[in-house]
Amino acid sequence: MQTGTFALLVKDHELVKGIIEELLDTPVSARKRRQELLNTLKQELQVHENLEERLVYPALEARKSTHALTLEAYQEHHVVDLLLEELESADFQDEDWKARLRVLQENLLHHVREEEDELFPKAEKVLTKEQLQRIEQQIGQAKEA
Repeated sequence: MQTGTFALLVKDHELVKGIIEELLDTPVSARKRRQELLNTLKQELQVHENLEERLVYPALEARKSTHALTLEAYQEHHVVDLLLEELESADFQDEDWKARLRVLQENLLHHVREEEDELFPKAEKVLTKEQLQRIEQQIGQAKEA
């Protein structure tokens, strides 16, 4: 697990992965549980995406070495949002539902790997110590609110 500036975002990644695993383990008959978990997943992802798009990505989009990765990350958030909408509108008992969930999981895992293995380490190199501290502080304050 990553420490420092992006530790809270990495913690969010772990939480979201766990929710998806729990969703995948639900039986077709567990409509209410699936709805609860999907609502939790959507809420966690909305908060997380908002933090990244408001506090992290703008500073990285402005840097040449992280510009392309940041633009890709914005688009990956968009794809995740579309997949979530599809899951919400689909019948939980439809056999395609879990397949859609797995596609969401694959997209999220790809996004998380890129952030944790590429974007966050590059951010720690291209941003100043003060910028990183400010981002960490703002993430912490937003998570507490």
